[in-house]
Amino acid sequence: MKSDVFLGLLKTKGKNVDWLVKKMNEEGETIVRSTIYKKLRGESEFQSSQIKAISKILKLTNKEMLDIFFEELVS
Repeated sequence: MKSDVFLGLLKTKGKNVDWLVKKMNEEGETIVRSTIYKKLRGESEFQSSQIKAISKILKLTNKEMLDIFFEELVS
């Protein structure tokens, strides 16, 4: 995961992790701030449903989503 790209994207949209937590919970993806930071530090990984929710909330293209959450593509 490219945490720096992810956080930069949030910042360019004028948003922060607290905002994302609120939006994810509204989407039915129960998560807390500390869990997101653990995932950003690489201590655990985002689940596919969480990636889907984040992509929807941030209106990510498929390319942006792949670039941020998947460092290498499996062929």
